[in-house]
Amino acid sequence: MKAPKTFAIWANLDKKESSLLLVSILDWAKKNNLEAFLPSSFEKISEVTKGYNFSYFQADESIPSVDFLLCLGGDGTLISAVRNLREKSIPVLGVHLGGLGFLSNTTPINIIAKLDDMLKGNYSIEERIVLNAKLSDSEKIYFATNDLVIQNKNSYRITSLSFSVNNKLVGQYKSDGIIVSTPTGSTAYSLSAGGPIVQPDVFSILVTPIAPHSLTSRPLVLPSDVKIKFDFKGSSENSLNLICDGQQIINFSKNETLSIAKSSNNLKFITFDDYDYYETLREKMGWGKRGI
Repeated sequence: MKAPKTFAIWANLDKKESSLLLVSILDWAKKNNLEAFLPSSFEKISEVTKGYNFSYFQADESIPSVDFLLCLGGDGTLISAVRNLREKSIPVLGVHLGGLGFLSNTTPINIIAKLDDMLKGNYSIEERIVLNAKLSDSEKIYFATNDLVIQNKNSYRITSLSFSVNNKLVGQYKSDGIIVSTPTGSTAYSLSAGGPIVQPDVFSILVTPIAPHSLTSRPLVLPSDVKIKFDFKGSSENSLNLICDGQQIINFSKNETLSIAKSSNNLKFITFDDYDYYETLREKMGWGKRGI
């Protein structure tokens, strides 16, 4: 892999470790002649970044075209950063500062060593799918790294929907809602709702009903190139929610249809030779452990 020359940082500044780690990373960038970009929100810690060369960018507009994006925080921080990539194919490296940190591939202790590996070209890119969603009454495209959740605005009411794949009816669902997940998100909400674990590089789309009112409504694993459509004109409440990665909520009417498909651009994660997905499952999800 080629050695990077530019990078941007995305961080959760509410975590006190972020500022200390930022200094180490900017020291590394200065020593190795890399151009750094920081979100404009970092202006409030200008006393920490004083004396370093970097450029600010507006986080609510777009991340600049750089060689990689470095995320300091938990999984939520990384997911919010990826949403702001806005279809740019920028490789992402997460530094775990949060609770679970399932999506991060390194920690504050070894980040400088990993950055040095990148300068030597000792890294690889793992591509993962992301999902796009579109409502029939709007041209806006919504984006999800982990999952899209559809449910009534009043979550205690049953959601009634018709589910089609490539214009072929799959069935009618009555449930507390439904989760459409990527393999990356298979260990998130979908797993809690009884969905399968799917290795992230297995390109597929998971559809998992939430507390279905039927013994036969089971999770589905679909090819990643299918087009999914939901209709809600049955006994659903008039007002429904589309929830993107648990961070963005879009209210819509049951008279609209919702279309979901794989994005044309894949998410690119930076990985290293010592990365082991199943070790991550064992350590962070308790995979394979017997109950007491």
